Amino acid sequence: MKYLTLAVGLGISAAAVLVVPGSGATASMRTATVVDKPHQVANKYLEQRPDWIQCGEPEFRTYCAKITVPRDWANQYSGNDLQIAVSKVAPAKGKPSRVVFGNPGGPGGAGLGMAPYLASQAPLAKDHLTVGFDPRGTGGSTNVSCDGSPGYTMDARDRDPANQALITEASAMVKPYCDRQSRGLLPYITTAQTVQDMDLIRQLLGFDKIDYVGYSGGTWLGAYYQTYFPEHVGRFVLDSNTDFTKTWFDTFVSQPQAFERRFREDFAPWAAKYDDQLHLGSSPSAVIRTYERLRRALKERPAVEEFLDAAVQVTYDQNALDMMISNDMYTKLDFYSLAIDMAFIRDLSEAQAKGGPQAAQRQVDGLSMARQQQLVQRANRAPVGLRTFGAVDSEDATFNAITCNDTPWPQGPETGAQLAARLGPHFPLIGWTMTENPCFYWNRPNLTMPTPTGKGLPTTLMVQSVHDPATSYGLAVSAHSRYAGSRLLTITNEGDHGVYGGVNRCADRIVNTFLTTGKAPAKDVSCAGEGIPAPAKLMPSLDGAGDGYSRETPLRRIAGFTKAVSGYLH
Repeated sequence: MKYLTLAVGLGISAAAVLVVPGSGATASMRTATVVDKPHQVANKYLEQRPDWIQCGEPEFRTYCAKITVPRDWANQYSGNDLQIAVSKVAPAKGKPSRVVFGNPGGPGGAGLGMAPYLASQAPLAKDHLTVGFDPRGTGGSTNVSCDGSPGYTMDARDRDPANQALITEASAMVKPYCDRQSRGLLPYITTAQTVQDMDLIRQLLGFDKIDYVGYSGGTWLGAYYQTYFPEHVGRFVLDSNTDFTKTWFDTFVSQPQAFERRFREDFAPWAAKYDDQLHLGSSPSAVIRTYERLRRALKERPAVEEFLDAAVQVTYDQNALDMMISNDMYTKLDFYSLAIDMAFIRDLSEAQAKGGPQAAQRQVDGLSMARQQQLVQRANRAPVGLRTFGAVDSEDATFNAITCNDTPWPQGPETGAQLAARLGPHFPLIGWTMTENPCFYWNRPNLTMPTPTGKGLPTTLMVQSVHDPATSYGLAVSAHSRYAGSRLLTITNEGDHGVYGGVNRCADRIVNTFLTTGKAPAKDVSCAGEGIPAPAKLMPSLDGAGDGYSRETPLRRIAGFTKAVSGYLH
């Protein structure tokens, strides 16, 4: 997700801008209907027998099925049922004694791959049934759609009133498109509905309690499941945390500072250290100047190039550059790809400035087909974890619905403009884009969910890297301080988004011990980050088979598993 914590000293807080005095902005909620407890499940849903079929290659040992859930858990006899796609992997030997659910975040990310991913963690595979699912609205479950809604092609840094009016108009048009394309389903894509879907899955699988691993937006989902179903909570791991004790607004306004910190304090010093190989600048400030010069050049004259024998056209403009950098902040394993792509686009822009479009195209034509394929893939990828807009309509639509429906947002353009004006100069990478948000124009359902407090729950293990760009460390600290009984596992000298499962061996040991034995740290603990590898260790292969990302990150592995086991259910 890409909206960002407000910087200390900017004189603004989420509470202060929820309603802007004198601006006409109002909170996005009519008279609230409190949904503070789950609804009793009708027998027709409890009596269903899922038809499990093998999905994916045999070595994944993954089985999938669809279950039926009501569109609205408060009105289970309306006849408007939905389908939820579920996956599971059993231990290779013996009967599982526990079950662990997983969610990759988004919110709105398809999650069938969580079952084989969690089963690939050897300590869990011995005794756990691992479970994934595509939340309502996305993936192989009943979909919502915002197809046709306008994107943001404008430059958010351009403060001309006419440009800002176009951004406002584009933001305001998203909800009508989503409503029309989603056939009345949009108001029912909420966390309150989704946690009840989860608990029906639990009941159909025959377990009294669930363990859970949730990444990014999945931390929000996990905390709300705990709040609605405390009696069924086992060992919960929340990795790369939203502040689930507040609103989605609070989480998103933290992002500009966090992305900027990751870019300026992690990527830029690393690129400067290896300037003899990367050629972006010999100091962090020089690397930042390279970015700003390139951005200005691409805004003045975008580079529009043809790749793969003119089969694909790619446009490099200022927005493409910003998106490329933002996407590559999620994991240090993408730093090398970002550096060489920035150098390539700079050379492309300079060639165009000197010799025109033909000179730039000759630069592309001189690349190998494998390198061209890699550039095309990287130009057409969606981020992992807490999302910005991506390439999958149902995931984008579910992202919009959950973040705009769950909790109140101030309504109207004033708040976004205020945030952009305050954050943009300090955090320009994405700070100016705070106006690009449909939730400021979203008439949400009458919904008030209970605030997660953690009271009466078993220990919750929260995992967080200190320079996470998408869910800032401050969010985890804030949620931890309000969540009774939680333990915070901090990864110092680290900024990857999504930690458990290969980013840090110390963290993996602590998480696996907790999930397999229930033994949590007695107090908050930390693990030292393992550093950013040298460029030679980050070079991607050019076999033409990739998706434009390094594959070793936990969230990217989950996405790969999801792709491999999806499409088998009808």
